[in-house]
Amino acid sequence: MDALDHQITQYSQTLEDLILPGTLIDCYEQHRRRLMRQASASFNDNELSWFLDMLNQLRGVADRQDDFDLLFDPMMYTENSYAWDAPPGLAIELPVLNSQLATHPGVTAEFQKIADEEVSQLRTLAETYPDDAICGLALLAAAALVDCDPGITDRRSAIRYLALNASARLEDYWATDDVLWKAAGPRVVKLPDLFLEQKESLRRGSLEAIHGPLTELDLTCYTDEEVKRYAFNPDKFLMSGKTRHMPVCGLCQERVAKWVSCAKDAEEKIMAQFGGKLPIA
Repeated sequence: MDALDHQITQYSQTLEDLILPGTLIDCYEQHRRRLMRQASASFNDNELSWFLDMLNQLRGVADRQDDFDLLFDPMMYTENSYAWDAPPGLAIELPVLNSQLATHPGVTAEFQKIADEEVSQLRTLAETYPDDAICGLALLAAAALVDCDPGITDRRSAIRYLALNASARLEDYWATDDVLWKAAGPRVVKLPDLFLEQKESLRRGSLEAIHGPLTELDLTCYTDEEVKRYAFNPDKFLMSGKTRHMPVCGLCQERVAKWVSCAKDAEEKIMAQFGGKLPIA
């Protein structure tokens, strides 16, 4: 990792630690990034780079990824998930992982054929790596996928886990026909109360050195009436005494932004009706 990448990583982590999750998907994403940081701590940058190259060889030139965060990315399966609009919570439903689906009674011969071929290829690619490295890499993948029961006990199970969950071919299978995944039912991922954790962290003084201690008022979400008032009247927001909540709450940022967008659209429609000018009352 070069100096710029390191700075970007630190900056992103700092923002993550300061902003309260606004939606359920934010909670999930922040939790998985935390788990990934913990799981990757046992490897150095060179080792991670070698592992990434190995798994990209499995995926093929057209489907290479630049990071484990994208390689083992459950977010690709959440495009139409309710979690994008749901408030912060303690559990999220996601499609089953390929490694879980492989043991499901309804798995097709086509899925099994692809799975076996991917496992065989990765076994060859990984033959120069020791057992503990492969098992550690599989645990990193499990962290990225927030899989609390990956069933990784030895080299064989680790290679199978990595091959199935890193497979671009199985991703294409899912994109073409996700009936198998739907038939297997969702996996439920339990989450810590990240909203409460970060609220408490902020209250203890994460921003105190710059802005002074945060109060309970600073950590209290705006009412619906306040959201509308602040969106349409920025001056009232600045004079409200509640401005410090905005930069730490992703949910309220989105709520205000939606009303700002609404106001902008309404203004543009009126201007279009009156030749590009707002009517004078």
